[in-house]
Amino acid sequence: MSIEELRVDLHKVLGVTVLALWGVTFSITTQANWSLHTDVLSTKKADIKNSGGDELSTRSYDLSLSNKYVTVGYKRTDYDFSKEDAFNSLNKGYVDLRYNGPLGADLGYFVGLTAGLLFEEGASLSDSYSLAPRVGIGYSFNKDITAFFGATANINAAKNIYLPIIGLKVGDESDYGWSGALAYPETRLSYRFNQYVAVHGTFMTVRDIYHLDDSESKAEMRDGFFREDSYGLGVGATLTPMEHVKLSAGVFSYFDRSFKIYDQAGNEIDSFDADNAAGFYFRAGANF
Repeated sequence: MSIEELRVDLHKVLGVTVLALWGVTFSITTQANWSLHTDVLSTKKADIKNSGGDELSTRSYDLSLSNKYVTVGYKRTDYDFSKEDAFNSLNKGYVDLRYNGPLGADLGYFVGLTAGLLFEEGASLSDSYSLAPRVGIGYSFNKDITAFFGATANINAAKNIYLPIIGLKVGDESDYGWSGALAYPETRLSYRFNQYVAVHGTFMTVRDIYHLDDSESKAEMRDGFFREDSYGLGVGATLTPMEHVKLSAGVFSYFDRSFKIYDQAGNEIDSFDADNAAGFYFRAGANF
């Protein structure tokens, strides 16, 4: 793998969830190297701790258009509380810009910026904004192994988040044998038996902050912010029946799930935890 081939994708760098329970994914890649992706992701009900039996399940819908340098996307997540609805849905519109280049024969760099609006019903530029810059360098030991490190942040009106980027990328998903990225905040491992079958595992983090509506949220949450901190672990298999088609299925679980509520000034006013949510996912993709 050359430095020019090192890609640091937004959802992989920031640990944004790319798999979920009962998920369905479809993708199309055009000859002009544009890709269209749409995801439907859903979790089973999980108990909210110390809530007297309240449960939470989610379902999200994601649509994005991208090429080598830019991704434009929209995501909607519906939250289903079994007893009392804190809110019904959260929305995220975003643009991701990225570029990587060489610094020498084996050394390279990557930079990127994600600008988004994360909101409940009405987007407000001053309250709903999210800026996520990232920068780092990579060193290729040989064609198959690249080490990389850097830093990323999520700058918003409520609570800024800063994360390191550090890891080791081995091979490519199309290679036979082992490949993946041993990294923080996401680790991905794959083993390809042949051109048709591969198995894989993923560990990731979830970090998102949404601005809550002044009128739609319940009183103590109005004009505040909602933050989700979770981890995910999934294992599954990918079938490639033909060159441009991929089908994946497996089991997945979210764990150590924490949710925080902030007031307009960014002060934490409430929090709750949810039990692990386990189930399975299905993904389908096509490109041409």
